[in-house]
Amino acid sequence: MNRILLPVYFCAALLSACAGPTENSKEISQELFLTDSLKSVVSVDTVHLYDVTDELTLNGRVTFNQEQVARVFPIFGGTVTDVYAEIGDHVRKGDVLATIRSGEVADFEKQKKEAEQQLIIARRNLQSVQDMFTSGMASERDVLQARQELNNAEAEEKRITEIFSIYHLAGQSLYQVKAPVSGFIVEKNINKEMQIRSDQNDEMFILSGLENVWVMADVYESDISKVHENAPVRITTLAYPDRTFTGKIDKVYNMLNDESKTMNVRVKLTNEDYLLKPGMFTNVYVQNRVSGKQLPRIDSHALVFENGKNYVVTVDTGNKLSIKEVEVYRQLSKDCYLSSGVSEGERILNKNVLLVYNALNAD
Repeated sequence: MNRILLPVYFCAALLSACAGPTENSKEISQELFLTDSLKSVVSVDTVHLYDVTDELTLNGRVTFNQEQVARVFPIFGGTVTDVYAEIGDHVRKGDVLATIRSGEVADFEKQKKEAEQQLIIARRNLQSVQDMFTSGMASERDVLQARQELNNAEAEEKRITEIFSIYHLAGQSLYQVKAPVSGFIVEKNINKEMQIRSDQNDEMFILSGLENVWVMADVYESDISKVHENAPVRITTLAYPDRTFTGKIDKVYNMLNDESKTMNVRVKLTNEDYLLKPGMFTNVYVQNRVSGKQLPRIDSHALVFENGKNYVVTVDTGNKLSIKEVEVYRQLSKDCYLSSGVSEGERILNKNVLLVYNALNAD
């Protein structure tokens, strides 16, 4: 029993201290002031007028920004000798993800050696023909032909060198699979000693940056008229219940899914500290403006509902606390619009309001 009543005693003692010296509890209920000690447990907000908005709640999910997704396919068939990256790892562009031993790479290495040898022979041949031309033993045509052979040998050697650079051929019949972009490994379909083919359809790795993510939300057919591009949205997640992410609808997919009979809308978000993970479920609140009407808007936490009526606790210029009945015009998940009871510029409590309300209502 003592454990149950302790919070009540604590609140009464706190409010008594905040109210200053009084003779009895009835006097506390009649006059209560916002003192410095009370400010430490409550929060005060100023009422402002806003355009009335309606809010549509949608189910959404975090997905990768498809503009930042890179898929890595095998260039050559062969055997995987080493894998250096796992799902969830962050890699930088150019980091080696795996190495593969391939017979096709061995063929390119053979071509490279042949091209280098042909280049040496062509250079020597041109030098020899030029010497013979100087002594009158070769014609100008012979010199031109030798120079053309050298040009062909240089072109072939350059082609093979570029292939080695493009495909990251590392010698000893190995080629390196490197990250084409910086980002996170989001899918991996390769393991050590695995046999792969150059014509397989499965990606070895899928990489994506998480600096920006997409939130895809489902819109039922009855709500399609309520969403449009550039509509402001609020987004909440189970992982961060006290945090709200804001953005705008940047794309409306004007087609219905055959199975779910819903239309998708997309919101692009900057993902600071990688808080949003692909696959997370979200609530997406789409705001729709109702033109021509402005009303006082307050935080929903400022409302106290009792006996079918709504109340707020106001703070006057002398820091005196009072209870006012208000009429709610529209209740949203985070805010609500009032049709009467308070005016623009008034100050109200929006944290631990029930504690103060109960003290002011005490008999």
